[in-house]
Amino acid sequence: MRLLPLCALLLLPFALLRAQPAAPSLQSLVSNSPFGTATAAGPNAGMPTGPLEFRGTFVDNGERFFSLLDPSTRRSEWVGLNEAGRPFTVKSYDAERETIVVEFQGRSLDLKLHAARISALPPVAAAPAPMPANANPGRPEAGPPPSTTEAQRLAQVAEEIRRRRALRQQAQQAAASGQVTPGNPIPPNTAPPPRTQPQQN
Repeated sequence: MRLLPLCALLLLPFALLRAQPAAPSLQSLVSNSPFGTATAAGPNAGMPTGPLEFRGTFVDNGERFFSLLDPSTRRSEWVGLNEAGRPFTVKSYDAERETIVVEFQGRSLDLKLHAARISALPPVAAAPAPMPANANPGRPEAGPPPSTTEAQRLAQVAEEIRRRRALRQQAQQAAASGQVTPGNPIPPNTAPPPRTQPQQN
């Protein structure tokens, strides 16, 4: 009894494969693309999109160079006019029409300079206000005078800084002369006593 449903399940994929229509041929996909047809628009309209794109040109030391892009590999090369040793050769350049004639794989291609797409950027935050002409860039501008408690605290901080500088200078002078001072209890030429480890029970 159980063998019959199991056989039916095993044969189901084969039945489904036979029920599906045959895959469309490559030619029918090319002529009737599921993605629709490309529409030509903009400055490059009317120019055939082919195996190469003309991306730019410049002159260096009197010699003109051209940037050609192979869209299939996304690889671009700069080549000179009638330069040999490349898969393509630029035969001529028309500066007024911004077109070149390229020999590629035994064919002659007329390519128009690819138009750049320019889009607006999002707005940028405003730049900070310029500093006044009399401002000192190294020091911040003086604000209102500090309160009396703040002034007392600043005075205490300044006094503590002076006291620590004086102690540091004393310690440096004592170290230079080899004397022992309260801030420097061990003379510089003696080793500190060895550390002992606490015994564990």
